[in-house]
Amino acid sequence: MLKLTVMDTNHFKKYIDTAVQEYATEKEAAGTWLKVDALKNAQDAYDRLLPLGLETPHNFFYTILDDTTIVGYVWFGADNENESVAFIFDFEIYAPYQNNGFGSHALDLVTSVAKEKGFTSLGLHVFGSNTRAIHVYEKSGFKITDVKMKKDI
Repeated sequence: MLKLTVMDTNHFKKYIDTAVQEYATEKEAAGTWLKVDALKNAQDAYDRLLPLGLETPHNFFYTILDDTTIVGYVWFGADNENESVAFIFDFEIYAPYQNNGFGSHALDLVTSVAKEKGFTSLGLHVFGSNTRAIHVYEKSGFKITDVKMKKDI
């Protein structure tokens, strides 16, 4: 049975150790940041968003479990532009567990937890090249609210 459990300190440390690097790689691949700046920009972003790490107020970290097996994680918190919106800052179902419905089910669980915490809606960002995630989000009821585009010249 899939469930969310509050992320513990050890899992948070493992998460942070890889998340900053993955974020830098994604932003570089998307063409948003230059390789020379990507890691510093990613670290700066995490430092700004999580000045107190796991203890940063209004941020919620969960491990996604299928019975006792960790299949992913989710981090959401109050959107900095609208505090009634829970913004999913990071969400992943690990590769060996993808295509089993865990993503959609986990998003349902996140929706329930966010609603219990008093949020009125749920937002997120997805890279345009991540068609798999876009499909899962649309299937889960997310609608496009903004589109940022780029053209190489």
